[in-house]
Amino acid sequence: MKREITIESKAAMKRQIDESLTYTNIIIITVTSIFLPYIFAGFILVGLGIYLVLNKQTRKIIFSQTYSRYIFMFFGFYLFAAFFYGNWFGVGAGLGLILAMAIGFFQRSFMTAELYERILTLVCVLSITSSSCAITQKFVISLMDDFYNYDRISAMFLHPNYFGTITATVIIICAYKILTNQDSKWLYYIVGFMNVISIYLCESMFAWAEIFVGIAVLLLIMKKYRLFFLWNCVAVTACFFIFILDIDLIPRLSDAGETFRLRLKIWKFAFKQFIKEPFFGHGSMSCAFLSYEQGKLIPHAHSLYLDILMNYGLIGTLLMVFYLIKYYVSIIKICFKEKKVMITSLILAVTAAALIHGTTDLTVFWIQTFPFYVFILTGIGAYGSQENKKISSSS
Repeated sequence: MKREITIESKAAMKRQIDESLTYTNIIIITVTSIFLPYIFAGFILVGLGIYLVLNKQTRKIIFSQTYSRYIFMFFGFYLFAAFFYGNWFGVGAGLGLILAMAIGFFQRSFMTAELYERILTLVCVLSITSSSCAITQKFVISLMDDFYNYDRISAMFLHPNYFGTITATVIIICAYKILTNQDSKWLYYIVGFMNVISIYLCESMFAWAEIFVGIAVLLLIMKKYRLFFLWNCVAVTACFFIFILDIDLIPRLSDAGETFRLRLKIWKFAFKQFIKEPFFGHGSMSCAFLSYEQGKLIPHAHSLYLDILMNYGLIGTLLMVFYLIKYYVSIIKICFKEKKVMITSLILAVTAAALIHGTTDLTVFWIQTFPFYVFILTGIGAYGSQENKKISSSS
């Protein structure tokens, strides 16, 4: 009898280890796919999302997470709203958001501090491929063939601004790794330097603001006040060279006036459309849907805040804000009350950077950038109950 129990126990333990390794591999594949060309990234991420939703065991794990059912109901409602209005852009994007959230809740279920840090390191290493691709596009392919005369580089991303956002986030991750005194600092210095080159090549102006804000938040949370002062001195000096001495340190800054005028036209259009349907919106990608109906195609409102209002209206926006407040209250409590700055400092820094960039552009909601941000946010799972993780994995 004892032998039978021992065999069963060993078999159960082996099954749990195998499942844990499999689930860890899924998380690694999800993050790795972000740095593949966007078409391949889309196929892999959609396929993984569908698998996690259809698989009975992983579906239980996803829905065992706090607020998961309400969030899926929220996106399900707006999927129906998009279908009701004939907003096929929104139907496709709505399905993508549901799958992305499923992946996010799954990642959170199995996230540990060790796994999170390992994958952050993997992200830094993978970013070398995108930086190398950008350098190759600019200095090799363009010189070899005039047909491929790249101006702004996008590497394996659809648009240079998406590339800029990913690159800026990687630089913030490198700063986090260095400031928390993790091993192989030389790696993060090299990766950070290569990604600075990438930002110059993609010429994303607001990526610089993301980097400044993200690193400033890290320094403040970690109480590195001297470095924070020096960081601000660097920013003030850069502004002096750019605006007083008129030295062209940031590419395309001379086009900022024209870019702002174009943004202003889009913001006016977006606000008018929001006023027409202020309570519930027209579902995801309302800007593309409504502009296409008027004979033009504006992919998004070039503002995170206006785009959310257009998509989900006041009621949907308030529901979304309510969930985000609950999430960030938990993060702030862990960070400041429990004084656990590992992981939480990075989440707050990347969030602040995204909110700043969101004032003038919408780079968050894309097949590569959104899963990347979702992964960053799943770091809170590392502070969850290990008992809950065991229950989830054995469900």
